[in-house]
Amino acid sequence: MIRKSIFIFALIILTKSLLAQHNDFAILSKDVTNFWEAIDNLKFSRDTSATFQKLVIDRATDEFKIFIKKWNIKASDYTFQIKRYPKFYETLRENTYKLINSQDSIREVVKRFQKLYPNFKQADICIAIGNFNTGGNIEIEGNRNLVYIGLEYHGLDTNTIINELSISTQDYVSRSNFYRTIVHELVHVQQYTHGKKVVKALSGDFLANRILKEGIPDFVSQLIVNHGNNGNYFNYGLKNENNLKIKIKQELWNKGSGDWFGGNVNLFVNHPRDLGYFMGAQIARSYYNVNNLQLMDLTNIIEIKSLKKFIIDSKYFE
Repeated sequence: MIRKSIFIFALIILTKSLLAQHNDFAILSKDVTNFWEAIDNLKFSRDTSATFQKLVIDRATDEFKIFIKKWNIKASDYTFQIKRYPKFYETLRENTYKLINSQDSIREVVKRFQKLYPNFKQADICIAIGNFNTGGNIEIEGNRNLVYIGLEYHGLDTNTIINELSISTQDYVSRSNFYRTIVHELVHVQQYTHGKKVVKALSGDFLANRILKEGIPDFVSQLIVNHGNNGNYFNYGLKNENNLKIKIKQELWNKGSGDWFGGNVNLFVNHPRDLGYFMGAQIARSYYNVNNLQLMDLTNIIEIKSLKKFIIDSKYFE
């Protein structure tokens, strides 16, 4: 009886330990404070690039260094951006501090995702300010998963002045949504850590591959974080969905991305960039509703095996 009790007690401890590991992840935000410290030190420095090199790049966390290398982030780029967009950075600062101090909210959002997806794979979250290299990205290294969030894209609020930015960048930051971007990138982590079939289904050369690879994370992020900016592409998509549906149905099995992704300035004359995100999300939303997944979980959406079957089963184009 005593041995049985000891065994049960040990099993409980082990289970708690495994659950703690499953839920535990790091939120790394020191690179944001390093950036603003560099800004404050510019008043004492004659060499702006040297200041950014010393205080941002040389002192970067190991996690941010991965993305510095990946996106070739340079001190001279910081110098260029600061001089080019002074009002933008001046009005960006306050909200970035609010976001990096909202760790309870970040953990709550991740917890919501875990509840809807039993096969959830955790990732550490690195928050930094880059040179408009990427708003969000992931890196898979062995057993460690890493999500990167760039606050120059996803740290804005209504007080941030954006009219200094290029037209394409203004269009992109219209979707600035810190928490939703975290979920979006976490979905990419799940896509890449759940077997070769998922990666194969989403990584082909057809437009259908691209819109679902990005659209599914967009839908899941909207499902879990139902507040904040939607972006020009989302608002335009809702208003013009029927016409967009007819057009994209004809192009789904074309090679390449067509006009559905990218930042070509000519595209902004008629519509926002990245409408492929919206259309992919709407296909995923239709699949979710048609298959009554409100009563189930997100496994069949995230662990997609057959692109054509998923689109047919969504009944989006019927």
